Amino acid sequence: MTEKKFVQFSDEQRKAFVGSIKTGKKKREAILEDGMSLEEAFVYAYLDVSRAPLRGIGKCVGDPIKVRNQCISDEIRPFCEKELASVQDEYEFDCAHEKLSEIIREFYRRHHYDGFTVGKTQKWINMALKYACIYDKKDAEMLGHIFGYCHVPIDRYVANPIVLELGVVLPQYDGFKMPKRVTFDAAKCNYSWSKIDNYDAYLTCQKSIREKLHQKHLAKCALEWEFACWLREKEKHI
Repeated sequence: MTEKKFVQFSDEQRKAFVGSIKTGKKKREAILEDGMSLEEAFVYAYLDVSRAPLRGIGKCVGDPIKVRNQCISDEIRPFCEKELASVQDEYEFDCAHEKLSEIIREFYRRHHYDGFTVGKTQKWINMALKYACIYDKKDAEMLGHIFGYCHVPIDRYVANPIVLELGVVLPQYDGFKMPKRVTFDAAKCNYSWSKIDNYDAYLTCQKSIREKLHQKHLAKCALEWEFACWLREKEKHI
């Protein structure tokens, strides 16, 4: 039996990014050696969302870890296996992404938490797919199929390059509009990805990212561009 391998990123790239995973040193070493499952990718991605944006969720759902795991096992994993894995182009991926976003939001509404905005679901889904594309051996075939369609996880590190490097307008939300007379700076403008709550505006941004990358020949796909961009921007904040 042929050993499954990581196919989207090199060993060097995987090592460069592993320190960003919110876990201990031994677990990171194990991930480099053995990879992670798709379920684990969604667990680690949830940690990227849950610090400030999901503050207070425990008061609504009771045990947030139990509810998170249930969402992954009952809703997210089956959807990825059945629908996400079968997409044939960017349009179908975008439709599946929107559907999964709404599935997550509705799941949490049923558990008495209505604070899962589009911004939070996009960060969870997109970071999970990024982790999986980098470290998931088991689902490598499926991930290789959708890699070129994946969205950029919009966060504070890539907000500036999206605007300044690509010339793309970020999704707006109540309380925020793109500045017209000054150079955009996510920190100075206090841009909060977690407050994005209009999926059409979010998707317009993702489509524009793809178009600009194609026009400028900066990368083969959005996630490839984001990977290099995110590491570069992170260095500026250390």
